[in-house]
Amino acid sequence: MSVLQSDGVLSRTARARRLSELAARYEPKGVQFVGINSNRQDTLREIAHYARVHKIDFPLLKDPYQRVADLFGATRTPTAFLLDARQIIRYRGPIDDQFGVGYARAGATTSDLAAALDELLAGKPVSTPITEPVGCYIGSGTRNAPTGDITYSNQVSRLVETHCVHCHRPGRIAPFSLASYDDVTAWAESMCEVMDEGRMPPWHASPEHGQFSNDAHMPAVDKRLFRQRFENGMPQGDPSELPEPTNYTEGWQIPEPDVVLRCSSVEEIGANVFHNCGTERFYVNRPRLTK
Repeated sequence: MSVLQSDGVLSRTARARRLSELAARYEPKGVQFVGINSNRQDTLREIAHYARVHKIDFPLLKDPYQRVADLFGATRTPTAFLLDARQIIRYRGPIDDQFGVGYARAGATTSDLAAALDELLAGKPVSTPITEPVGCYIGSGTRNAPTGDITYSNQVSRLVETHCVHCHRPGRIAPFSLASYDDVTAWAESMCEVMDEGRMPPWHASPEHGQFSNDAHMPAVDKRLFRQRFENGMPQGDPSELPEPTNYTEGWQIPEPDVVLRCSSVEEIGANVFHNCGTERFYVNRPRLTK
C-alpha cells in the first residue's frame, strides 16, 4: 500500500490523520503502508518534521527524481496505490472524497481506498479500481530543455511578486512559499492550472459591478506569459536581472475598524474535520459610510 503525497497542502493534517488511522486498522491484517514524497521542493528535513508532527509511524520515503512517480504513472498528490502480494496495482486514486476542487467536506462520504482494501483482503475483485485523484500536480518541474527569452529572473519573478508572494511567503497564510526560482519551478504546473481556472490569485468580484481599487485578478497576458515560460522549459535567466526584494510590512496592516461585529454563538470544531464556515447576517439600521 503506497501513497504518493506532499507535505505542503492545506489538507495535509486531515490526510495524515486519515492515513494513520488506516494504517492502524489494516497493518495488523498484513498490509504494509509506505508514504512516498516525489515533490522536488520538499526536503528530507521537512518530511521528517511532517512525520513527527502528525505522528506517522509507517515509512516515509523521498523520490527526488520522480522515478517512483513515473513508474506508477502518478501525476497528482496525494494518490494512493494498492498493490497485491504479486505487486499488481489493484487500486489507484484518492484516499477518500473529503477534499476536492472548490470544496472541503466536514468528513468523507466515501472511502474508495478502505473499500478496496476490504475487498482485496476478502479475496474479491476491487469493484472501483480507478478513481481520479484530486490535488496539486507532483512538483517535478518540466522535462523540456530551457529555451526562449521569457525567464524567471526577468519577467516571471516580477509577475509572481505582483500576484502571489504577498501570501505565498514564509509566515503568511498560503501553505507554501513562491519566493524563489526553485519554489516557482517546482509548483509551476499546478500554478498554470489554478491560474487558467481563475482559482488563483483569488479574486471573485464581478467586473459587472464597477472597478475596485484593490482588484487582485491576474490579467490574461500575465497568465499567457507564465504558461509560455513553463512550456519553454522554465529558463532561469540572469540572476542579476532579478528585482529588488519587496520590503513587506509584517503584522496588522488594516486601520482600526469603524465597527466590530461579533457572531452570536461559538462552535467547537473537531480535530478530524475540515470546517466549512456558515454565514451570519448582520442588519444595519441606517446606512453608514465606512473608510
